[in-house]
Amino acid sequence: MLPPTNNEELQAFYRERLSSLEREQKRVSSRRATMRIFLLLCAALAVALVAHDFDIPRWLALVPVGAFVLGLPFYLRLRAQSLQLQRLAVFHETNLARANGSETQSGNTGEEFLHPEHLYARDLNVLGTNSLFALLATTRTGIGQRGLAQALLEPAGAQQTLERQQAVRELAPLTELREQIALLGPSRFHQVAASVFDEWLDDPPPSFHPAVRWTLIAASLSLFAVLLAGLLHPREWSTLLPNVAVIFAVQAAVALRVRSRVVPILEASRVANQMQLFADGIALLDQQSFHCARLLALQQMCREPVRATSSLRSIQNQFVIVDQRNSQYFYVVSLLISAGTHAAIAIANWKRRYGSEMRRWIAAWGEFEALVALANYAFEHPQDVYPTLESGTAPAAFEANALGHPLLPEQTCVRNDITLNASTRFYLISGSNMAGKSTLLRAIGLNAVLAYAGAPVRASSLRLTPLAIGASLALTDSLAEGKSKFLAEVQRLEAILTLSRTSPTLFLVDELFSGTNSQDRSLAAEAVLRILVENGALGALSTHDLALTVLADDKNHGINLHMASPDPNDPLAFDFRLKPGVNPSSNALAIIRMMGIKA
Repeated sequence: MLPPTNNEELQAFYRERLSSLEREQKRVSSRRATMRIFLLLCAALAVALVAHDFDIPRWLALVPVGAFVLGLPFYLRLRAQSLQLQRLAVFHETNLARANGSETQSGNTGEEFLHPEHLYARDLNVLGTNSLFALLATTRTGIGQRGLAQALLEPAGAQQTLERQQAVRELAPLTELREQIALLGPSRFHQVAASVFDEWLDDPPPSFHPAVRWTLIAASLSLFAVLLAGLLHPREWSTLLPNVAVIFAVQAAVALRVRSRVVPILEASRVANQMQLFADGIALLDQQSFHCARLLALQQMCREPVRATSSLRSIQNQFVIVDQRNSQYFYVVSLLISAGTHAAIAIANWKRRYGSEMRRWIAAWGEFEALVALANYAFEHPQDVYPTLESGTAPAAFEANALGHPLLPEQTCVRNDITLNASTRFYLISGSNMAGKSTLLRAIGLNAVLAYAGAPVRASSLRLTPLAIGASLALTDSLAEGKSKFLAEVQRLEAILTLSRTSPTLFLVDELFSGTNSQDRSLAAEAVLRILVENGALGALSTHDLALTVLADDKNHGINLHMASPDPNDPLAFDFRLKPGVNPSSNALAIIRMMGIKA
Protein backbone atom coordinates (compact mmCIF):
# COMPACT_ATOMS: atom_id res chain seq x y z
CA MET A 1 0.00 0.00 0.00
CA LEU A 2 1.22 3.49 -0.87
CA PRO A 3 1.76 5.90 2.04
CA PRO A 4 -1.23 8.18 2.70
CA THR A 5 -1.13 11.58 1.04
CA ASN A 6 -3.69 13.31 3.28
CA ASN A 7 -5.45 12.89 6.62
CA GLU A 8 -8.48 11.14 5.10
CA GLU A 9 -6.26 8.45 3.59
CA LEU A 10 -4.39 8.15 6.89
CA GLN A 11 -7.60 7.51 8.83
CA ALA A 12 -8.71 5.02 6.18
CA PHE A 13 -5.38 3.20 6.54
CA TYR A 14 -5.78 2.85 10.31
CA ARG A 15 -9.42 1.76 10.00
CA GLU A 16 -8.48 -0.90 7.46
CA ARG A 17 -5.69 -2.12 9.72
CA LEU A 18 -8.10 -2.37 12.64
CA SER A 19 -10.59 -4.30 10.48
CA SER A 20 -7.82 -6.65 9.40
CA LEU A 21 -6.79 -7.24 13.02
CA GLU A 22 -10.40 -7.89 13.99
CA ARG A 23 -10.74 -10.52 11.24
CA GLU A 24 -7.47 -12.14 12.29
CA GLN A 25 -8.57 -12.13 15.93
CA LYS A 26 -11.79 -13.93 15.05
CA ARG A 27 -9.84 -16.55 13.11
CA VAL A 28 -7.39 -17.08 15.96
CA SER A 29 -10.18 -17.18 18.55
CA SER A 30 -11.99 -19.83 16.52
CA ARG A 31 -8.87 -21.99 16.25
CA ARG A 32 -8.13 -21.45 19.92
CA ALA A 33 -11.65 -22.56 20.90
CA THR A 34 -11.25 -25.67 18.74
CA MET A 35 -7.91 -26.47 20.35
CA ARG A 36 -9.37 -25.93 23.81
CA ILE A 37 -12.11 -28.50 23.09
CA PHE A 38 -9.50 -30.87 21.62
CA LEU A 39 -7.31 -30.64 24.74
CA LEU A 40 -10.29 -31.17 27.04
CA LEU A 41 -11.33 -34.24 25.06
CA CYS A 42 -7.78 -35.61 25.19
CA ALA A 43 -7.63 -35.11 28.95
CA ALA A 44 -11.08 -36.64 29.49
CA LEU A 45 -10.25 -39.64 27.29
CA ALA A 46 -6.95 -40.26 29.11
CA VAL A 47 -8.69 -40.15 32.51
CA ALA A 48 -11.45 -42.45 31.28
CA LEU A 49 -9.01 -45.03 29.90
CA VAL A 50 -7.04 -45.06 33.15
CA ALA A 51 -9.99 -44.95 35.57
CA HIS A 52 -12.19 -47.58 33.89
CA ASP A 53 -11.37 -51.21 33.23
CA PHE A 54 -11.84 -51.31 29.47
CA ASP A 55 -10.82 -54.45 27.63
CA ILE A 56 -7.97 -52.69 25.85
CA PRO A 57 -4.22 -52.41 26.47
CA ARG A 58 -3.33 -49.86 29.15
CA TRP A 59 -0.70 -48.26 26.97
CA LEU A 60 -3.46 -46.89 24.71
CA ALA A 61 -4.03 -44.26 27.42
CA LEU A 62 -0.75 -42.76 26.31
CA VAL A 63 -2.27 -41.85 22.93
CA PRO A 64 -4.55 -39.04 24.23
CA VAL A 65 -1.80 -37.99 26.68
CA GLY A 66 0.63 -37.66 23.78
CA ALA A 67 -1.95 -35.77 21.75
CA PHE A 68 -2.47 -33.40 24.70
CA VAL A 69 1.28 -32.82 25.10
CA LEU A 70 1.69 -32.13 21.38
CA GLY A 71 -1.37 -29.88 21.18
CA LEU A 72 -0.65 -27.75 24.27
CA PRO A 73 2.25 -25.72 22.73
CA PHE A 74 0.09 -24.99 19.70
CA TYR A 75 -2.72 -23.76 21.98
CA LEU A 76 -0.28 -21.58 23.93
CA ARG A 77 1.02 -20.07 20.67
CA LEU A 78 -2.55 -19.24 19.67
CA ARG A 79 -3.11 -17.62 23.07
CA ALA A 80 0.04 -15.52 22.69
CA GLN A 81 -0.99 -14.56 19.15
CA SER A 82 -4.42 -13.49 20.41
CA LEU A 83 -2.81 -11.27 23.07
CA GLN A 84 -0.53 -9.71 20.44
CA LEU A 85 -3.51 -8.96 18.22
CA GLN A 86 -5.25 -7.29 21.15
CA ARG A 87 -2.17 -5.13 21.77
CA LEU A 88 -1.96 -4.17 18.10
CA ALA A 89 -5.65 -3.25 18.11
CA VAL A 90 -5.10 -0.89 21.06
CA PHE A 91 -2.00 0.49 19.30
CA HIS A 92 -3.92 1.33 16.13
CA GLU A 93 -6.96 2.64 18.01
CA THR A 94 -4.56 5.13 19.60
CA ASN A 95 -3.13 5.93 16.16
CA LEU A 96 -6.63 6.50 14.74
CA ALA A 97 -7.56 8.76 17.67
CA ARG A 98 -4.46 10.82 16.98
CA ALA A 99 -5.25 10.94 13.26
CA ASN A 100 -8.87 12.03 13.65
CA GLY A 101 -7.98 14.59 16.32
CA SER A 102 -10.02 13.06 19.14
CA GLU A 103 -6.87 12.43 21.23
CA THR A 104 -3.67 13.83 19.80
CA GLN A 105 -1.59 13.74 22.99
CA SER A 106 0.18 10.56 24.08
CA GLY A 107 -0.02 11.24 27.81
CA ASN A 108 3.78 11.34 28.07
CA THR A 109 4.71 14.91 29.00
CA GLY A 110 8.50 14.57 29.19
CA GLU A 111 8.62 16.92 32.18
CA GLU A 112 11.19 14.67 33.86
CA PHE A 113 13.63 15.84 31.18
CA LEU A 114 12.99 19.55 31.76
CA HIS A 115 15.85 21.70 32.99
CA PRO A 116 14.56 24.87 34.69
CA GLU A 117 17.03 27.08 32.84
CA HIS A 118 16.43 25.66 29.37
CA LEU A 119 16.00 28.52 26.91
CA TYR A 120 12.84 27.36 25.17
CA ALA A 121 11.48 24.03 26.47
CA ARG A 122 8.61 25.48 28.48
CA ASP A 123 8.19 28.75 26.55
CA LEU A 124 7.50 26.95 23.26
CA ASN A 125 5.48 24.12 24.85
CA VAL A 126 8.09 21.58 23.82
CA LEU A 127 7.60 19.64 27.08
CA GLY A 128 4.61 19.37 29.40
CA THR A 129 0.91 18.76 28.90
CA ASN A 130 -0.46 19.63 25.48
CA SER A 131 3.09 19.87 24.18
CA LEU A 132 5.09 18.93 21.12
CA PHE A 133 6.74 16.11 23.07
CA ALA A 134 3.36 14.71 24.13
CA LEU A 135 2.26 14.74 20.48
CA LEU A 136 5.40 12.99 19.26
CA ALA A 137 6.04 10.54 22.12
CA THR A 138 4.84 7.30 20.53
CA THR A 139 7.98 5.63 21.89
CA ARG A 140 7.86 2.21 23.58
CA THR A 141 10.38 2.83 26.36
CA GLY A 142 11.56 5.54 28.70
CA ILE A 143 14.93 5.30 26.96
CA GLY A 144 13.19 6.32 23.73
CA GLN A 145 11.41 9.16 25.50
CA ARG A 146 14.75 10.51 26.70
CA GLY A 147 16.16 10.19 23.18
CA LEU A 148 13.18 12.13 21.82
CA ALA A 149 13.58 14.85 24.45
CA GLN A 150 17.25 15.21 23.54
CA ALA A 151 16.39 15.54 19.86
CA LEU A 152 13.90 18.32 20.65
CA LEU A 153 15.95 20.15 23.28
CA GLU A 154 19.41 19.96 21.73
CA PRO A 155 19.35 21.37 18.17
CA ALA A 156 21.83 19.52 15.98
CA GLY A 157 24.35 20.88 13.52
CA ALA A 158 23.70 20.92 9.79
CA GLN A 159 25.22 17.51 8.98
CA GLN A 160 23.58 15.70 11.90
CA THR A 161 20.21 17.27 11.08
CA LEU A 162 20.46 16.12 7.47
CA GLU A 163 21.34 12.60 8.63
CA ARG A 164 18.35 12.63 11.00
CA GLN A 165 16.09 13.80 8.18
CA GLN A 166 17.29 11.00 5.91
CA ALA A 167 16.63 8.48 8.70
CA VAL A 168 13.12 9.82 9.29
CA ARG A 169 12.38 9.62 5.55
CA GLU A 170 13.51 5.99 5.45
CA LEU A 171 11.61 5.01 8.61
CA ALA A 172 8.35 6.83 7.83
CA PRO A 173 6.73 4.13 5.63
CA LEU A 174 7.83 1.23 7.88
CA THR A 175 4.54 0.70 9.72
CA GLU A 176 5.31 -2.98 10.36
CA LEU A 177 8.50 -2.01 12.21
CA ARG A 178 6.50 0.34 14.43
CA GLU A 179 4.11 -2.53 15.19
CA GLN A 180 7.04 -4.76 16.15
CA ILE A 181 8.36 -2.09 18.51
CA ALA A 182 4.89 -1.69 20.04
CA LEU A 183 4.83 -5.44 20.76
CA LEU A 184 8.11 -5.45 22.70
CA GLY A 185 7.76 -6.69 26.27
CA PRO A 186 5.29 -9.10 27.86
CA SER A 187 2.54 -6.46 27.93
CA ARG A 188 1.92 -2.90 26.75
CA PHE A 189 2.12 -1.75 30.37
CA HIS A 190 5.66 -3.10 30.73
CA GLN A 191 7.93 -0.05 30.56
CA VAL A 192 11.66 0.59 30.61
CA ALA A 193 12.54 3.82 32.40
CA ALA A 194 15.85 5.32 31.35
CA SER A 195 16.76 5.95 34.99
CA VAL A 196 16.59 2.22 35.81
CA PHE A 197 19.64 1.41 33.70
CA ASP A 198 21.40 4.67 34.58
CA GLU A 199 21.23 3.94 38.29
CA TRP A 200 22.30 0.34 37.76
CA LEU A 201 25.29 1.31 35.62
CA ASP A 202 26.27 4.16 37.95
CA ASP A 203 26.50 1.70 40.85
CA PRO A 204 30.01 0.20 40.53
CA PRO A 205 29.99 -3.61 40.52
CA PRO A 206 31.69 -5.36 43.44
CA SER A 207 34.88 -7.31 42.84
CA PHE A 208 35.15 -11.05 43.42
CA HIS A 209 38.44 -12.89 43.54
CA PRO A 210 38.57 -15.50 40.72
CA ALA A 211 39.06 -18.19 43.37
CA VAL A 212 35.54 -17.52 44.67
CA ARG A 213 33.88 -18.35 41.38
CA TRP A 214 36.08 -21.37 40.64
CA THR A 215 35.54 -22.73 44.14
CA LEU A 216 31.78 -22.48 43.72
CA ILE A 217 31.95 -24.08 40.28
CA ALA A 218 34.09 -26.93 41.64
CA ALA A 219 31.69 -27.40 44.56
CA SER A 220 28.67 -27.53 42.27
CA LEU A 221 30.31 -30.02 39.91
CA SER A 222 31.44 -32.14 42.84
CA LEU A 223 27.95 -32.14 44.28
CA PHE A 224 26.45 -33.28 40.98
CA ALA A 225 29.08 -36.02 40.73
CA VAL A 226 28.35 -37.27 44.26
CA LEU A 227 24.59 -37.21 43.74
CA LEU A 228 24.97 -39.06 40.44
CA ALA A 229 27.14 -41.67 42.13
CA GLY A 230 24.49 -42.05 44.82
CA LEU A 231 21.78 -42.62 42.21
CA LEU A 232 23.89 -45.20 40.39
CA HIS A 233 25.06 -46.93 43.58
CA PRO A 234 22.36 -46.46 46.25
CA ARG A 235 24.19 -48.73 48.71
CA GLU A 236 27.11 -46.29 48.86
CA TRP A 237 25.06 -43.42 50.36
CA SER A 238 26.54 -43.96 53.79
CA THR A 239 29.97 -43.34 52.31
CA LEU A 240 28.88 -40.47 50.09
CA LEU A 241 26.91 -38.45 52.66
CA PRO A 242 29.99 -37.12 54.50
CA ASN A 243 31.33 -35.90 51.16
CA VAL A 244 28.04 -34.09 50.51
CA ALA A 245 28.31 -32.44 53.92
CA VAL A 246 31.86 -31.27 53.22
CA ILE A 247 30.84 -29.86 49.82
CA PHE A 248 27.90 -28.03 51.38
CA ALA A 249 30.11 -26.63 54.12
CA VAL A 250 32.66 -25.28 51.63
CA GLN A 251 29.94 -23.85 49.42
CA ALA A 252 28.13 -22.23 52.35
CA ALA A 253 31.32 -20.73 53.72
CA VAL A 254 32.17 -19.13 50.38
CA ALA A 255 28.60 -17.91 49.83
CA LEU A 256 28.40 -16.37 53.32
CA ARG A 257 31.74 -14.63 52.85
CA VAL A 258 30.55 -12.80 49.72
CA ARG A 259 26.91 -12.41 50.79
CA SER A 260 27.14 -8.66 51.50
CA ARG A 261 28.30 -8.08 47.92
CA VAL A 262 25.89 -10.58 46.36
CA VAL A 263 22.61 -9.48 47.93
CA PRO A 264 22.47 -5.95 46.37
CA ILE A 265 22.98 -7.53 42.93
CA LEU A 266 20.19 -10.02 43.51
CA GLU A 267 17.86 -7.26 44.70
CA ALA A 268 18.24 -5.25 41.48
CA SER A 269 14.94 -6.69 40.30
CA ARG A 270 13.93 -3.61 38.33
CA VAL A 271 16.84 -4.14 35.95
CA ALA A 272 16.07 -7.86 35.73
CA ASN A 273 12.47 -7.10 34.79
CA GLN A 274 13.45 -4.57 32.11
CA MET A 275 16.48 -6.20 30.53
CA GLN A 276 14.50 -8.60 28.31
CA LEU A 277 12.50 -5.78 26.71
CA PHE A 278 15.66 -3.80 26.06
CA ALA A 279 17.50 -6.84 24.69
CA ASP A 280 14.60 -7.64 22.35
CA GLY A 281 14.59 -4.04 21.14
CA ILE A 282 18.31 -4.09 20.38
CA ALA A 283 17.87 -7.40 18.53
CA LEU A 284 15.08 -5.85 16.46
CA LEU A 285 17.30 -2.87 15.57
CA ASP A 286 20.20 -5.17 14.70
CA GLN A 287 18.22 -7.32 12.25
CA GLN A 288 16.89 -4.44 10.11
CA SER A 289 18.21 -3.68 6.63
CA PHE A 290 18.77 0.08 6.49
CA HIS A 291 20.41 2.28 3.88
CA CYS A 292 20.88 5.78 5.32
CA ALA A 293 24.06 6.71 7.18
CA ARG A 294 22.58 7.49 10.61
CA LEU A 295 20.61 4.25 10.94
CA LEU A 296 23.62 2.22 9.82
CA ALA A 297 25.72 4.07 12.40
CA LEU A 298 23.23 3.18 15.15
CA GLN A 299 23.38 -0.46 14.13
CA GLN A 300 27.17 -0.29 14.14
CA MET A 301 27.09 1.08 17.69
CA CYS A 302 25.37 -2.17 18.69
CA ARG A 303 27.81 -4.40 16.80
CA GLU A 304 31.28 -3.07 17.53
CA PRO A 305 33.53 -3.47 19.38
CA VAL A 306 31.27 -6.24 20.74
CA ARG A 307 27.89 -7.42 19.48
CA ALA A 308 25.11 -6.23 21.79
CA THR A 309 22.67 -9.05 21.01
CA SER A 310 24.91 -11.90 22.18
CA SER A 311 26.23 -9.93 25.17
CA LEU A 312 22.75 -8.99 26.35
CA ARG A 313 21.59 -12.57 25.86
CA SER A 314 24.31 -13.81 28.20
CA ILE A 315 23.36 -11.44 31.02
CA GLN A 316 19.67 -12.02 30.44
CA ASN A 317 20.25 -15.72 31.17
CA GLN A 318 21.74 -14.72 34.52
CA PHE A 319 18.79 -12.44 35.30
CA VAL A 320 16.44 -15.36 34.54
CA ILE A 321 18.28 -17.39 37.18
CA VAL A 322 18.00 -14.51 39.64
CA ASP A 323 14.29 -14.17 38.90
CA GLN A 324 13.54 -17.89 39.15
CA ARG A 325 15.78 -18.87 42.06
CA ASN A 326 12.93 -18.53 44.59
CA SER A 327 10.26 -20.22 42.46
CA GLN A 328 8.79 -23.47 43.76
CA TYR A 329 10.26 -25.43 40.85
CA PHE A 330 13.81 -24.16 41.16
CA TYR A 331 14.16 -23.33 44.85
CA VAL A 332 15.78 -26.59 46.02
CA VAL A 333 18.18 -26.75 43.07
CA SER A 334 19.07 -23.10 43.61
CA LEU A 335 20.01 -23.80 47.22
CA LEU A 336 21.99 -26.93 46.32
CA ILE A 337 24.26 -25.15 43.86
CA SER A 338 24.12 -21.55 45.20
CA ALA A 339 22.61 -20.48 41.89
CA GLY A 340 21.99 -16.93 43.09
CA THR A 341 25.63 -16.43 44.04
CA HIS A 342 26.82 -17.85 40.72
CA ALA A 343 24.48 -15.48 38.86
CA ALA A 344 25.45 -12.45 40.96
CA ILE A 345 29.16 -12.98 40.27
CA ALA A 346 28.45 -13.41 36.55
CA ILE A 347 26.35 -10.21 36.50
CA ALA A 348 29.04 -8.21 38.31
CA ASN A 349 31.72 -9.45 35.91
CA TRP A 350 29.46 -8.66 32.93
CA LYS A 351 28.80 -5.13 34.13
CA ARG A 352 32.50 -4.53 34.67
CA ARG A 353 33.29 -5.77 31.16
CA TYR A 354 30.38 -4.34 29.20
CA GLY A 355 29.23 -1.34 31.28
CA SER A 356 30.62 1.30 28.92
CA GLU A 357 29.30 -0.55 25.87
CA MET A 358 25.91 -0.82 27.58
CA ARG A 359 25.72 2.96 27.77
CA ARG A 360 26.41 3.15 24.03
CA TRP A 361 23.68 0.60 23.35
CA ILE A 362 21.23 2.58 25.48
CA ALA A 363 22.14 5.78 23.59
CA ALA A 364 21.72 3.99 20.26
CA TRP A 365 18.31 2.58 21.20
CA GLY A 366 17.16 5.95 22.57
CA GLU A 367 18.09 7.74 19.35
CA PHE A 368 16.57 4.99 17.22
CA GLU A 369 13.25 5.14 19.07
CA ALA A 370 13.27 8.93 18.79
CA LEU A 371 13.77 8.69 15.02
CA VAL A 372 10.97 6.11 14.79
CA ALA A 373 8.65 8.47 16.71
CA LEU A 374 9.54 11.36 14.40
CA ALA A 375 8.99 9.05 11.42
CA ASN A 376 5.56 8.16 12.75
CA TYR A 377 4.79 11.88 12.95
CA ALA A 378 5.94 12.27 9.33
CA PHE A 379 3.73 9.35 8.26
CA GLU A 380 0.72 10.85 10.02
CA HIS A 381 1.28 14.35 8.59
CA PRO A 382 1.80 13.67 4.88
CA GLN A 383 1.01 17.26 3.89
CA ASP A 384 3.82 18.68 6.01
CA VAL A 385 7.14 19.19 4.21
CA TYR A 386 10.76 18.48 5.00
CA PRO A 387 12.69 21.74 5.42
CA THR A 388 15.73 22.75 3.44
CA LEU A 389 18.67 23.15 5.78
CA GLU A 390 21.52 25.31 4.56
CA SER A 391 25.09 24.88 5.76
CA GLY A 392 26.40 26.69 8.79
CA THR A 393 28.48 28.97 6.57
CA ALA A 394 25.41 30.45 4.86
CA PRO A 395 24.00 33.76 6.16
CA ALA A 396 21.51 33.19 8.98
CA ALA A 397 17.99 32.72 7.65
CA PHE A 398 14.52 31.45 8.56
CA GLU A 399 12.23 31.74 5.54
CA ALA A 400 8.87 29.97 5.52
CA ASN A 401 5.78 29.97 3.35
CA ALA A 402 2.41 29.15 4.92
CA LEU A 403 3.90 28.44 8.34
CA GLY A 404 1.45 27.03 10.90
CA HIS A 405 1.44 25.88 14.52
CA PRO A 406 2.08 22.10 14.62
CA LEU A 407 -0.07 21.56 17.73
CA LEU A 408 -3.20 23.04 16.12
CA PRO A 409 -5.52 20.98 13.89
CA GLU A 410 -4.45 21.21 10.26
CA GLN A 411 -7.97 22.14 9.18
CA THR A 412 -8.17 25.21 11.43
CA CYS A 413 -4.52 26.19 11.58
CA VAL A 414 -3.97 29.73 10.25
CA ARG A 415 -0.72 30.09 8.32
CA ASN A 416 1.62 33.01 7.78
CA ASP A 417 4.70 33.70 5.68
CA ILE A 418 7.89 34.44 7.60
CA THR A 419 11.05 35.95 6.09
CA LEU A 420 13.95 36.50 8.47
CA ASN A 421 17.37 36.90 6.85
CA ALA A 422 20.22 39.37 6.37
CA SER A 423 17.79 41.98 5.02
CA THR A 424 15.12 41.56 7.68
CA ARG A 425 16.68 40.63 11.01
CA PHE A 426 13.59 40.82 13.17
CA TYR A 427 9.82 41.31 13.25
CA LEU A 428 8.29 43.66 15.80
CA ILE A 429 4.69 42.49 16.03
CA SER A 430 2.12 44.78 17.65
CA GLY A 431 -1.44 43.91 18.50
CA SER A 432 -3.81 43.24 21.36
CA ASN A 433 -4.35 40.14 23.43
CA MET A 434 -5.97 37.17 21.61
CA ALA A 435 -4.76 38.47 18.23
CA GLY A 436 -2.39 35.47 17.86
CA LYS A 437 1.03 37.01 18.48
CA SER A 438 2.23 34.44 21.02
CA THR A 439 0.88 31.57 18.93
CA LEU A 440 2.81 32.85 15.92
CA LEU A 441 6.04 33.10 17.93
CA ARG A 442 5.56 29.53 19.14
CA ALA A 443 4.80 28.38 15.60
CA ILE A 444 8.15 29.78 14.45
CA GLY A 445 10.00 28.19 17.35
CA LEU A 446 8.30 24.77 17.23
CA ASN A 447 8.85 24.39 13.51
CA ALA A 448 12.53 25.21 14.03
CA VAL A 449 12.65 22.51 16.74
CA LEU A 450 11.02 19.99 14.38
CA ALA A 451 13.38 20.94 11.56
CA TYR A 452 16.54 20.40 13.63
CA ALA A 453 15.14 17.10 14.98
CA GLY A 454 14.89 15.86 11.38
CA ALA A 455 11.09 15.91 11.12
CA PRO A 456 8.81 17.58 8.57
CA VAL A 457 7.37 20.99 9.46
CA ARG A 458 3.92 22.61 9.28
CA ALA A 459 4.56 24.79 6.22
CA SER A 460 4.45 24.64 2.44
CA SER A 461 8.20 25.35 2.47
CA LEU A 462 10.90 26.23 4.97
CA ARG A 463 14.53 27.19 4.40
CA LEU A 464 16.72 27.76 7.42
CA THR A 465 20.29 27.72 8.61
CA PRO A 466 21.58 26.21 11.86
CA LEU A 467 20.32 28.46 14.65
CA ALA A 468 20.40 28.22 18.42
CA ILE A 469 16.96 28.96 19.88
CA GLY A 470 16.16 31.29 22.76
CA ALA A 471 12.63 32.20 23.83
CA SER A 472 10.96 34.31 26.49
CA LEU A 473 7.23 33.66 26.33
CA ALA A 474 6.05 31.93 29.49
CA LEU A 475 8.02 33.36 32.39
CA THR A 476 6.26 33.76 35.74
CA ASP A 477 6.91 34.86 39.32
CA SER A 478 8.57 32.25 41.54
CA LEU A 479 8.00 32.58 45.28
CA ALA A 480 10.22 29.54 45.93
CA GLU A 481 13.16 31.19 44.17
CA GLY A 482 12.29 34.71 45.31
CA LYS A 483 12.23 35.77 41.68
CA SER A 484 9.73 38.14 40.05
CA LYS A 485 8.54 37.76 36.47
CA PHE A 486 10.50 40.85 35.52
CA LEU A 487 13.72 39.48 37.02
CA ALA A 488 13.13 36.12 35.33
CA GLU A 489 12.69 37.93 32.00
CA VAL A 490 15.89 39.94 32.50
CA GLN A 491 17.85 36.78 33.28
CA ARG A 492 16.39 34.97 30.28
CA LEU A 493 17.24 37.85 27.93
CA GLU A 494 20.75 37.93 29.37
CA ALA A 495 21.08 34.21 28.56
CA ILE A 496 19.82 34.79 25.01
CA LEU A 497 22.32 37.63 24.53
CA THR A 498 25.12 35.37 25.77
CA LEU A 499 23.98 32.65 23.38
CA SER A 500 23.95 35.06 20.44
CA ARG A 501 27.61 35.93 21.04
CA THR A 502 28.72 32.35 20.40
CA SER A 503 26.35 31.10 17.70
CA PRO A 504 23.70 32.33 15.23
CA THR A 505 20.50 32.63 17.24
CA LEU A 506 16.75 32.63 16.68
CA PHE A 507 15.17 34.75 19.41
CA LEU A 508 11.44 34.86 20.21
CA VAL A 509 10.26 37.31 22.85
CA ASP A 510 6.70 38.01 23.94
CA GLU A 511 6.01 41.42 25.55
CA LEU A 512 9.57 42.64 25.92
CA PHE A 513 10.17 44.13 29.40
CA SER A 514 6.47 44.14 30.22
CA GLY A 515 7.19 44.68 33.91
CA THR A 516 8.43 48.25 33.65
CA ASN A 517 7.24 51.66 32.45
CA SER A 518 7.12 52.62 28.79
CA GLN A 519 10.19 54.90 28.82
CA ASP A 520 12.44 52.39 30.59
CA ARG A 521 11.07 49.63 28.40
CA SER A 522 11.98 51.53 25.23
CA LEU A 523 15.52 52.23 26.41
CA ALA A 524 16.13 48.65 27.57
CA ALA A 525 14.52 47.12 24.46
CA GLU A 526 16.62 49.29 22.17
CA ALA A 527 19.81 48.16 23.89
CA VAL A 528 18.86 44.46 23.73
CA LEU A 529 17.83 44.64 20.07
CA ARG A 530 21.00 46.48 19.13
CA ILE A 531 23.19 43.76 20.64
CA LEU A 532 21.14 40.95 19.09
CA VAL A 533 21.38 42.50 15.63
CA GLU A 534 25.09 43.18 16.05
CA ASN A 535 25.59 39.53 16.97
CA GLY A 536 23.80 38.40 13.82
CA ALA A 537 20.69 37.03 15.53
CA LEU A 538 17.27 36.70 13.90
CA GLY A 539 13.89 36.68 15.57
CA ALA A 540 10.55 38.18 16.41
CA LEU A 541 9.16 40.22 19.28
CA SER A 542 5.60 41.03 20.23
CA THR A 543 4.29 44.03 22.16
CA HIS A 544 1.20 45.94 23.20
CA ASP A 545 3.27 49.07 23.65
CA LEU A 546 3.16 51.02 20.37
CA ALA A 547 6.02 53.19 21.64
CA LEU A 548 8.38 50.28 20.94
CA THR A 549 7.46 50.20 17.26
CA VAL A 550 9.99 52.98 16.55
CA LEU A 551 12.72 50.40 17.17
CA ALA A 552 11.97 48.59 13.92
CA ASP A 553 13.52 50.53 11.06
CA ASP A 554 15.86 50.13 8.12
CA LYS A 555 18.86 51.02 10.25
CA ASN A 556 18.61 47.91 12.42
CA HIS A 557 16.97 45.76 9.71
CA GLY A 558 13.67 45.36 11.54
CA ILE A 559 10.12 45.76 10.26
CA ASN A 560 6.82 46.46 11.96
CA LEU A 561 3.97 44.01 11.53
CA HIS A 562 0.73 43.66 13.41
CA MET A 563 -2.08 41.22 14.08
CA ALA A 564 -5.59 42.59 14.44
CA SER A 565 -9.17 42.15 13.32
CA PRO A 566 -9.73 42.99 9.63
CA ASP A 567 -13.20 44.30 10.56
CA PRO A 568 -13.08 47.87 11.98
CA ASN A 569 -16.58 47.40 13.40
CA ASP A 570 -15.59 44.28 15.33
CA PRO A 571 -12.07 44.66 16.80
CA LEU A 572 -12.27 41.19 18.38
CA ALA A 573 -12.91 39.33 15.12
CA PHE A 574 -9.27 38.25 14.77
CA ASP A 575 -8.09 36.41 11.68
CA PHE A 576 -4.64 35.64 13.17
CA ARG A 577 -2.78 36.83 10.07
CA LEU A 578 0.26 39.07 9.90
CA LYS A 579 -0.36 42.47 8.38
CA PRO A 580 2.19 45.16 7.48
CA GLY A 581 2.83 48.17 9.70
CA VAL A 582 1.89 49.15 13.22
CA ASN A 583 -1.40 48.06 14.73
CA PRO A 584 -3.83 50.93 13.95
CA SER A 585 -6.79 49.69 15.99
CA SER A 586 -7.79 49.56 19.64
CA ASN A 587 -10.11 47.07 21.25
CA ALA A 588 -10.36 48.66 24.71
CA LEU A 589 -14.04 49.59 24.26
CA ALA A 590 -14.88 46.13 22.98
CA ILE A 591 -13.21 44.54 25.99
CA ILE A 592 -15.12 46.81 28.37
CA ARG A 593 -18.38 45.83 26.66
CA MET A 594 -17.43 42.15 27.09
CA MET A 595 -17.27 42.84 30.83
CA GLY A 596 -20.80 44.25 30.75
CA ILE A 597 -19.65 47.83 31.37
CA LYS A 598 -21.24 50.63 29.38
CA ALA A 599 -18.81 53.13 27.90
